[in-house]
Amino acid sequence: MIIVSLCLFCFCLHQLWTCSLIPTLFMYNSRFLCLSVCLCSQLVASASVMHGEVHSPQYPRPYLPNLLMKRDLSVPKGYHIQLSLTHLDIEESSGCSQDSLTVLHDQEVLGKFCGQKNSTDYPDRESILSQSNKLSLIFRTSDSTPELQQHIGFSGVYKAIDVDECSKPDPGDGSGPLCSQACVNTPGSYRCSCHSGYKLHLDQRSCLLSCGINIFGKHEGHLSSPRYPCPSPPFLSCNYNISVESRFNVFLNFTDKFHIESVNTPQGPKCLHHWLQVTIPGREPMKLCGRQSPGVIATNSSTVRLDYHTDDEGLSHGWSLNYSTQARTQAFDGSMFSFSQWLTIIMSLFCSSAANDCGEPEPLLNGGVTFLSGAQNQYGSVIQYHCNEPFYSFPGGANISFTCEADRTWRSNHKVTPTCVPVCGQPTKLISTYQRIIGGSGAPDNTIPWQALLNIDGVRVGGMVIADHWIMTAAHDLIHNGKPVANGTVRVYMGHTDLKPLLRTPVYVASVHIHPDYNNPRGEDYNNDIALIKLQDPMTFNSSIMPICLPAEGATNVTGMMGMVSGFGIMEIYPPRITKKLKYVHLPVVEQRICHDSVNNLKKTRDNVPNLTNNMFCAGLPEGGRDTCIGDSGGPFALRDDDGRFWAAGIVSWGIDCGQQGRYRIYTKVINYLDWINKTMQENGN
Repeated sequence: MIIVSLCLFCFCLHQLWTCSLIPTLFMYNSRFLCLSVCLCSQLVASASVMHGEVHSPQYPRPYLPNLLMKRDLSVPKGYHIQLSLTHLDIEESSGCSQDSLTVLHDQEVLGKFCGQKNSTDYPDRESILSQSNKLSLIFRTSDSTPELQQHIGFSGVYKAIDVDECSKPDPGDGSGPLCSQACVNTPGSYRCSCHSGYKLHLDQRSCLLSCGINIFGKHEGHLSSPRYPCPSPPFLSCNYNISVESRFNVFLNFTDKFHIESVNTPQGPKCLHHWLQVTIPGREPMKLCGRQSPGVIATNSSTVRLDYHTDDEGLSHGWSLNYSTQARTQAFDGSMFSFSQWLTIIMSLFCSSAANDCGEPEPLLNGGVTFLSGAQNQYGSVIQYHCNEPFYSFPGGANISFTCEADRTWRSNHKVTPTCVPVCGQPTKLISTYQRIIGGSGAPDNTIPWQALLNIDGVRVGGMVIADHWIMTAAHDLIHNGKPVANGTVRVYMGHTDLKPLLRTPVYVASVHIHPDYNNPRGEDYNNDIALIKLQDPMTFNSSIMPICLPAEGATNVTGMMGMVSGFGIMEIYPPRITKKLKYVHLPVVEQRICHDSVNNLKKTRDNVPNLTNNMFCAGLPEGGRDTCIGDSGGPFALRDDDGRFWAAGIVSWGIDCGQQGRYRIYTKVINYLDWINKTMQENGN
């Protein structure tokens, strides 16, 4: 997305090459063009083509002298490409030094051919398998033939061969195998699965040991970390709950052999990667780590929760404890208890002691439930719902408790089981410096978790996550040849800032929704340039995928406010250089009058410059230098509110040239479309 504004043109020879136009707006020699770069690509299979044919120029007529042609073949990622030559008639020379067909993969020569051969009598060498989804063919002819020769060149076919990713060996670079336990090959890809007793980690690769236990009414016992005293497995997230009758206190007695990895800092050891957290109602949670046993912890509570966490950094041998209970000392006159507490005790003596008086509490999506007191599901038991923070929360913010009543139902001030809603615009990591000197930089992991990369029929653009099923982008990216693109031509990628791992896990599209008032058949009217994409499956949010907030009612783009724009677009136009990592840059909002003047000045010297409407705003620097450009359209222009949350102020829409002095990029003003966004999501099942 970091721009040097130059133009590159390509010349197509012998119908082997064609120009693939990437839509954006540029002016050249007083003429309006719909592209900023004419990228030369061969007449080859698109990402959806699984096979095709290839032949030399003019085949089956004799080829011409002094040719140098290159043909790039590709099939979808996740496949290898196999080339089979069906006919070969190229003038023979020693070492094929004159006329030749050379087959390459990533600059490595896989074969060089000349002479006259048919596939029937020369089958082995003429079937070539690339080690990726790409192959290049170079056909070269010399001027050494004085008279017109009659050799006709070559013809062949290619097809996609599925890669069995699961059969690949461990690369030996420390990254480990593709899947930590079981790998299942699928057409064009693979998926990981886990053995019984394990669950798949958020990285969709590692298997977590399913660990933890809920203990209710048992007054003594023993707990220890998985595999104790041997080293704990990585990626653990274990939860242990101990709950007894309210008249007892729980004591935790840790054994001497205690080891949880810690990090030494000037302030002392810190529990950064591994920890055991002890949570007692009404008190601040305690995080334990290091080599010093905590000894005996008197909780002064009838319930306690322990959470054991490990990741792939460091090594812990774990912990072991014995727990016991002790009845609270109290006077018979009941001074320790309120009337309601005594009533609960008396009622419990007369109520059924069946194990499931109220039944299992309803499960909570993206959250969980903890027993605070009482025996499990029996009369008087108190449970508390909680959301998976910091990625989900209750609308009111506080945890919500329910009590098992005498009529065998869970009751609370809330009429229904609460719902965990996604937290928006609050990444777990912030970019360390808020750049007021404008410049583009690589985005650290988890700092722009709402960024999406869209591949639309082979063209890549930007988008942003706004809900668990929904991506917001620019309408013009989803219109090809005057019609909305088909759902199957759109792929969505999220969760990584590096392009290579990002492209491994495409997300599929259920429906495309373009604003009904967007009408731009000639590329001259970008009013209402906004669209929504609904995904087939909902996302579960985490540190790498999180929605950006939609604007609050009455939100404004104040002139001079620094916004953050991000994308995987082109970094330089000539020579073409596409980023392999998510880039971001901070740009100020431009006063609307200055924005109008910039557009009107262009109209004086260039034709077909689009109009600036009240649904648009400008961002950038008057001196230029840094900007968004090809591949960034549809991406987010994010502002940050007083509470520190990022919200979607704009969508990258259009502009004249990139990064030029006195010109600004134009963004769709999202606040103007809140009603349409909410209506579209509600009518299509959120």
